Amino acid sequence: MKPLKIIISALLCGTVLLSCSNLDLSPQDEASTGNWFQTVEQFDMNLNALLLHQFWPQERNEWTSGNQCELDALTDDFTNRTTMITFTNGNLNGTNPVVTQMWNVTYTGINRCNKIITELKKAGEEKLGKDSYDRIMGNALFYRACFYSRLLMHFGDVVVVDEDIDIDTEAGRDAAYLLERQDRWSVLEDVLADFDQARLLLPVQYSGSEVQRATQGAALGMKARTALYFASVRKWDKSGLANAGEAERLFGVAAEAAKSCMDLNVYTLHQDFGNLFLQSTKNSPEGIFVIPRSKILSNNSKYQYLNGQSCTAKLSRLSGASSCTTVCPSWDLLCCFLCTDGLPIDESPLYDPHEPFKNRDPRCAYTIVEFGTKHLGVEYNPHFEKTTVYSDREGKDVTNNDSRSYLIEGTSNAYASYNGLVLKKGIDNDWLSPFEVEPDKKILRYADILLMYAEAKIEMNDIDQSVLDAINDVRSRAYGVDRSSDAYPAVTTTDQTELRTIIRTERRMEFAFENLRYLDLYRWRIAGKVMNFYNYGLPKKDETLQRAYLDNGMWFHGAVPQIDENGCPDFTVPPAKGESTFFTNYAITLGKRVFDESKHYLWPVPTTTLEVMPNIEPNPGY
Repeated sequence: MKPLKIIISALLCGTVLLSCSNLDLSPQDEASTGNWFQTVEQFDMNLNALLLHQFWPQERNEWTSGNQCELDALTDDFTNRTTMITFTNGNLNGTNPVVTQMWNVTYTGINRCNKIITELKKAGEEKLGKDSYDRIMGNALFYRACFYSRLLMHFGDVVVVDEDIDIDTEAGRDAAYLLERQDRWSVLEDVLADFDQARLLLPVQYSGSEVQRATQGAALGMKARTALYFASVRKWDKSGLANAGEAERLFGVAAEAAKSCMDLNVYTLHQDFGNLFLQSTKNSPEGIFVIPRSKILSNNSKYQYLNGQSCTAKLSRLSGASSCTTVCPSWDLLCCFLCTDGLPIDESPLYDPHEPFKNRDPRCAYTIVEFGTKHLGVEYNPHFEKTTVYSDREGKDVTNNDSRSYLIEGTSNAYASYNGLVLKKGIDNDWLSPFEVEPDKKILRYADILLMYAEAKIEMNDIDQSVLDAINDVRSRAYGVDRSSDAYPAVTTTDQTELRTIIRTERRMEFAFENLRYLDLYRWRIAGKVMNFYNYGLPKKDETLQRAYLDNGMWFHGAVPQIDENGCPDFTVPPAKGESTFFTNYAITLGKRVFDESKHYLWPVPTTTLEVMPNIEPNPGY
């Protein structure tokens, strides 16, 4: 009976508060029982538990060291040496721990929301006061809508848990075992309605002394994200889900929600893109739904801040970390950034593949460490002939372990970045020893609102100046100028096809390593193309291979790949410029990504669920 108890607890109960919080809670086991829901403060403690980072996974090790959930790792933006994970090697199944944990944690959150809503109705407005009642209800509805939205995106048809199910009774448990999955499209309408109701109940802002929970802007923004995701599926899916009328309607819902968020006049773009993601940046005006990390308030929970490999995996070899350079930007990502003339690298005369950071959109060097620049107090340069670099921390030249050069003896540089690239976005000296950091977790920021609004209008072919302004606001900020400036490549075209390529490229440049690329690949239905490429890298530590690479002029890239209509490099066709055999004879294939369009646009339902709930059907192909 143990598996049955586990799945029912995870799927339907969610009644025990997690043991720690970054909001300085001291929750008790009885905190979610009916006896606990008597005062506003007690309801608030239960709401606070829903802001634990376990409920909003974005980083590795946020559940346990063995259950990693970093959605960027499922995309073409990511490489990890020669390692492929089950999501990218074609072997995904219902026993995968991330799949199981995502399902379980999300349902735990849903049922905590249901418990709050049920007990809130029992307590009533008169006892708690209308303002408090509305705020609590609005938050519970918002979080629940977010959780169901996640399940719809990952799993398709979902189990909807009635608020009144009481698994403390035998009848309730019997009913729970027999629940079935419900059609995603009907559930989607309920989710959008929950966002609408939450918006009516939530405040526009909280005071500086209040816990920063959900707001009207968050409800509108997450509604826009959800509607845009499924509008895109309705437009681009080829397996039977496409519906032109529904796509148009949902794009309209997304545009309206995004515009309403913009019209609140609460949010603005952070002035400096480069420091927006740093640990030191708090309470940015761009943040709409942000969860702070705090080691001090973590109650000794390592899952409430970044530590260990969740931190060091993104660092270079010369950071001093013992395990590092396992989360690296891909060559695909490097190639997608536009040049400063607004053109892709295969069209721009400004692009030099031997100096790939020169004349590129500033977000390129904000996201990926530029060669020859200081990073974490040390020059970063993966060139094979650069055997030493200067370290500010040591005040002298040190062995360049960030180059896999054959000229360096021993194994100290053996695990330098396999493709020569290291992540920079959000990473500064605060990430160094003791390798514990607490940057805010940005679930939703204003730049996304602007680009979602623009995309929805583009797909409806309702293209006006507001669309161009939204895109240009985001792009000009990257250049550190105002939209009206001529110091950046402003978007001026009103052609729908051209704008579709522009918006997809803009999103990739803007949101790299923010766990949004995965959603974009899946909703645009382009994962079947871009995720069946190889991951490419530099020659391994071998004199013959590396000398040929350098002597034949292949550094850094000996060819310019063609960029397709989605803004992605296509390595399967002859290069647009340069050596025609570069990607076959010189670049090393680090691993082959595998994506089966017949099933991989959905995750499998966990095996543990299928084993104990007889009316739950698996997803196709699993």
